Amino acid sequence: MRTPFRPAAALIAFALSTAACGGDNALAPAYEPQVVNTPNVAFSFQATDLQDVDDVVAYTWNASSGSVVIHPATATTSGTITLVIKDAAGTVIYNGTVPASGDITPAAGVGGPWRIKVTLVNYTGTINFAVQMQ
Repeated sequence: MRTPFRPAAALIAFALSTAACGGDNALAPAYEPQVVNTPNVAFSFQATDLQDVDDVVAYTWNASSGSVVIHPATATTSGTITLVIKDAAGTVIYNGTVPASGDITPAAGVGGPWRIKVTLVNYTGTINFAVQMQ
């Protein structure tokens, strides 16, 4: 049985980990993105106080299961943020915005190395989301 996702614990993990573990790239260092990439458990991403940012970042996260839930907690002032998640077979599991709240349960995918891509267009605000295996 998996332990349920706890937002407070995720925030503590963000505070403790500022390295982009498992990341292929990261937002400009001025924004100090915080990434927690725990294989077969969860992938978390946070960046605060962004101002008019245009950027694309992508990460690989190893997921042994195909069932995940996305926990968003994003505060957008302006611009857009798009999250694309592809499973190990390259199938798009999720392609959409990162809302302020409300868990998202996309269709199950194939286990293995998943790709998580965040696209920002004239984005101002704070990004915070976690993708957790179920």
